[in-house]
Amino acid sequence: MAKPVVRYEKRDHIAFITFDRPEAHNAYNDQSHDELVKIWKDVRGDDNVWAVVLTAVGNRAFCAGRDVKELAHYQKLGKLVPRYDPASPTYHEFGHIWHFNILKPIVGAINGFATGGGLGFVLACDLRVMADDAWLGDGHVNIGQLGGPETVARYMPYAIAAELVLMGERITAQRAYEVGIVNKVVPSAQVLPEATRMAERLCEMGPLAVQRSKQVMRTLYKTPAGIEQLSEYYAIAMRETQDGREGPRAFAEKRKPAWRAR
Repeated sequence: MAKPVVRYEKRDHIAFITFDRPEAHNAYNDQSHDELVKIWKDVRGDDNVWAVVLTAVGNRAFCAGRDVKELAHYQKLGKLVPRYDPASPTYHEFGHIWHFNILKPIVGAINGFATGGGLGFVLACDLRVMADDAWLGDGHVNIGQLGGPETVARYMPYAIAAELVLMGERITAQRAYEVGIVNKVVPSAQVLPEATRMAERLCEMGPLAVQRSKQVMRTLYKTPAGIEQLSEYYAIAMRETQDGREGPRAFAEKRKPAWRAR
């Protein structure tokens, strides 16, 4: 049996979910995708869990997003990554690993950089504590892909979202704090303790009241009907274009992509 790449433990009323692929900057692959779906289901179904802390092993990377080398490998074989293949036993509906409709509050302990799908995990958290030397980015356009631009634009000022999504830029923890993306910026060693304190504070509140309040607030930010489906459609379509294949291949080969706009 393969070693788990996502740690999961419960202490008192808090569930701790920890990405554990430091050798790959905690990027998620097919295995971690499958593990996360099962973990979120357990969190949702356990009435004794009142809050969640989401973090990662190490202090360099929170999550580098999708494992691009894995994507390049399957593209080279002319196959879909298993989690995107309806015929695969590890197939799951798009986007479920980010929050899986969890009403329980999630505190992000962002102990390193988060980019691509890693940024999606950050934005799925309700409260966010970030290391002062960490940064956030989207980066999908850097490899000719489309991620979840609707999610980025939903939770931050449009100009900042455009900087990340369209230009492939990154922002520092301090700037993320200044524009309201994170709640606190602390030294790296204090990220998890501070996030745990916030989770403990949440557990002092009425759990059902907290969950219903989150449901109302998240409904306010809900994407209009059809937007997520459109984003998913283009994300899948982009992987089949010449540029969509060139980007991951260039990343895996550690070279600059040769774009053709086709």
